[in-house]
Amino acid sequence: MALYAFDGTWNLHRKDTSKDTNVVWFRNAYQGTQIYQAGVGTRLGALGRVLGGITGAGGHTRVARAREALRLNFDAGDRVIDIVGFSRGAALALHFANSIATQDVPGHRRSAGASIRFLGLWDTVPSFGVPGNAVNIGWNLGLPDNVVACYHAMSLEERRPAFPLHRPDARVQHAQQKGRLFEVWFRGVHSDVGGGNANPGLSSIPLNWMYAMGLASGLPLDGGVIALNRQRMDRDRPISLPSKFDVKGAPFRIVRWNDQVHESVRYVDDPRRYNNPPVGLTVVDDRGAAFGTFRRA
Repeated sequence: MALYAFDGTWNLHRKDTSKDTNVVWFRNAYQGTQIYQAGVGTRLGALGRVLGGITGAGGHTRVARAREALRLNFDAGDRVIDIVGFSRGAALALHFANSIATQDVPGHRRSAGASIRFLGLWDTVPSFGVPGNAVNIGWNLGLPDNVVACYHAMSLEERRPAFPLHRPDARVQHAQQKGRLFEVWFRGVHSDVGGGNANPGLSSIPLNWMYAMGLASGLPLDGGVIALNRQRMDRDRPISLPSKFDVKGAPFRIVRWNDQVHESVRYVDDPRRYNNPPVGLTVVDDRGAAFGTFRRA
């Protein structure tokens, strides 16, 4: 079995784990082959940082490297596929999953459509080409039929125009088919959900949820790493504030009436900074089980 992990823009593994994203933490817990791709904007110095950060340049190269690793794993007889990603890395994870759905693995006839056991996404924000756009020409960002289960942790407070949330559609073959896409809202801005911004009290919460979803899907995850992450969890931590972007007047993301919110989210009487979900929204725990509705108090 193998984990294909795509980190977010400007994110890569650091020695200081307080700055590591949830992609790195999930990789560290995964007890199997790990193929890690650092985020776009982490190569070619200052120019690469600018081009990767603004346009997502380098994304196709990362998917190509993941496909080569996939070929090597198939050559070795390993066909169990798990994928995770954060931010633009989550979009790369979706595109990679779609490439598996539609293209044979080189040297393996009729391998197109190989099953993907687990797809974990933290706050998917593509913005390829023009920042903030929702077109993303050349990228396939739907949820392909070969994904058994997809879990998406979404940021309630992210509101920067250049960080539009992408929510994949999940097709089903018939009305009684078991759902494949599970999306849950969490408190915080983009990196409060995906990690990497030195606010682990919040980012560790959606990570813990993703660990639980992974274990439920049969992934081999190290209990010691999971326990270490739980020690960081603090749902009362304040959300982070963007330091380089003016979000004055920018609208919050829209929470749908039939969405789900994580149990760690509490009502905060500060509408300028906090995006409270609609009262009555379904609340779920780390097992994905509904046990109540969102309330003001």
